[in-house]
Amino acid sequence: MLTAALLALAVLWLLPIVWVVVTSLKTTAEIVKVPPEWIPWPATGAHYHEVLLGSSRTARIGRAFANSIVVAVGTAVVVLVTSAMSAYALARLRFPGRGTVFTVLVGSLMIPNAVVLVPQYVLVQQLGWLSTFQGLIVPEAATTFAFGVFLLRQFFLTMPGELEDAARIDGANAWQVFTRIVLPLSQPVLAALGIFAFRSAWNDFLWPLIAVNKPDMFPLPVALALLRSAYSSESYGPIMAGAALSALPLFVVFLVANRRIVEGVRLSGLKG
Repeated sequence: MLTAALLALAVLWLLPIVWVVVTSLKTTAEIVKVPPEWIPWPATGAHYHEVLLGSSRTARIGRAFANSIVVAVGTAVVVLVTSAMSAYALARLRFPGRGTVFTVLVGSLMIPNAVVLVPQYVLVQQLGWLSTFQGLIVPEAATTFAFGVFLLRQFFLTMPGELEDAARIDGANAWQVFTRIVLPLSQPVLAALGIFAFRSAWNDFLWPLIAVNKPDMFPLPVALALLRSAYSSESYGPIMAGAALSALPLFVVFLVANRRIVEGVRLSGLKG
């Protein structure tokens, strides 16, 4: 009974995704056909060609796709580097105020992003980062940083200290212990955090909408919104093609790294 219910739920969840892909492969006549057909024949890639290489309304989608890749990958790298070093310090080093720093970081997770939107915009404007990659990457990374520190700290607390002690006896300094012992053992958790940061930056719409005013710097979510406004309500083909393209990187990343995601979350939750 439970299996059947879960299967039905999975089908319900996948149905809109399948419909987006199927619609993107139909001709305009097939899209508006009643009753609708689930299997387009012959399938066409014309809508993808139009979105990526077509008219001036959609010519920037390809550039927006590249922009989103840069922002998402850059955000993931910044989050991994800063969160790993900070989490290791909070888990292993002894210094005054360590508990207070961690409490403040965890507490910041309770603050909605909308609360810091205005001061964040003012700061980015004063730095001259509007409509730049750093103006997108740094704020995106900041929203995921606290979660990354929390996740990695929980994992570092589960690691046996004997491994680090043995490395120090062999003459390794703190940086060598961190890079050669701790980080290699943390790969599953780092993979999970990196994918989480990538997904968060890839899907973000509000901050790029506010911080970018140059069309050539728009990431994919903003460009897709403009694409939707460029077409009439009956021109679903290019819109569905753009939506399918926006989901493709996340789908590929999950297929490649889904085991590491599950393993990373499991390992980080062993100890509170």
